Amino acid sequence: MKKILISMAFIFASQFASAQYLAAFNDYLYRFWAFEAGTFTQLEYIEIQNYQVGGILIAYLDNGSNLKIYHHGKTETLMTGDPIKYKATDYLLGYSMYEQLNVFDKGEKRVLSTQADAYVIEDSLIVWRNRINKNIEVYYNGQVFQLEDGLIYQPIGTFKTGDNVIAYVQSSTEQLKVFYLGETYVLDDFVQDLVFDAGRDIVAYIDIPDMEFKAFYRGEDYTLESFQPMSFKAGDDMVAYVDNMGRLKLFDKGKVIDISNFEPDFYEVTDRVLVYEEQGFFKTYCNGEVYVVERYIPQPFRVDYNSIAYLDENRFVKVFQNCEPKVINYVKVKEIDLIRDLVIYVININKTAIYFNGETYEH
Repeated sequence: MKKILISMAFIFASQFASAQYLAAFNDYLYRFWAFEAGTFTQLEYIEIQNYQVGGILIAYLDNGSNLKIYHHGKTETLMTGDPIKYKATDYLLGYSMYEQLNVFDKGEKRVLSTQADAYVIEDSLIVWRNRINKNIEVYYNGQVFQLEDGLIYQPIGTFKTGDNVIAYVQSSTEQLKVFYLGETYVLDDFVQDLVFDAGRDIVAYIDIPDMEFKAFYRGEDYTLESFQPMSFKAGDDMVAYVDNMGRLKLFDKGKVIDISNFEPDFYEVTDRVLVYEEQGFFKTYCNGEVYVVERYIPQPFRVDYNSIAYLDENRFVKVFQNCEPKVINYVKVKEIDLIRDLVIYVININKTAIYFNGETYEH
């Protein structure tokens, strides 16, 4: 087995643990508001174009196509012009105009490339291709790494990215490689018809000729099944899958757990949450136990970070957090949104409510 130090992963986790307090919304007059740990702040008086809420900031394009951020109680303009593309993640903000790719990380702005013709932004990293030299480069933890040299050939065939992982097949050698915490690992020297997926700290894969179902998790290699599963989905530190016999299983923090003997009509993995159907029941797995969330499949339901939010049959707002269900509103609601662990909904058209840290705040 390959082993590495994982202290950096814990540093990121501790930084983010205290950052689950941000939300944003447009009110009924299309004014744009930020919510920060119980406090509402108006950011714009006229309708904005769009916005995204990250773990550490709120990013948005205002009415004049200016990219702005709300960060630590202050609003700042990062870029002006059109077209601007951006993505706010748990730890950073990536943004671009044409081929200029930029990052806002730990309070600082940085130009990563002026020749990026393709890129992917994840929670902890940004990967891009340099149009001129064809190199594949990665920004991670304040540093830029060259993932592959593309001067002679197209270096990467298929690839998948997770929050802090890049898994890809190297074109010339057909090796399966993983970039993780600043290091590159070879998982398989020769792959054919590869099926794989990536999440936080994990890559799950099947090399079809070998049939075995494997995972790379926090620097170690695991064999999960001797036979190819019917399907699988990666999340944070875990992979849910339906084995060759139709049983739902979960590889969670290094261990395989039997979840259900019945093949589900559906299952989803988002961050640290697994939800699935079993004989018409809506279920989840939390801290080593299986829970019945409802005896029917609610519509709509939202899953993010550590939470499940949904409207019950009466259109009341419910949330499943910390392995416990709770009704947070007894007024009928049309729609809900979930930003990490914050539930957002509108009451009586003109009042926005946000459920945060066990309390409901209304504006």
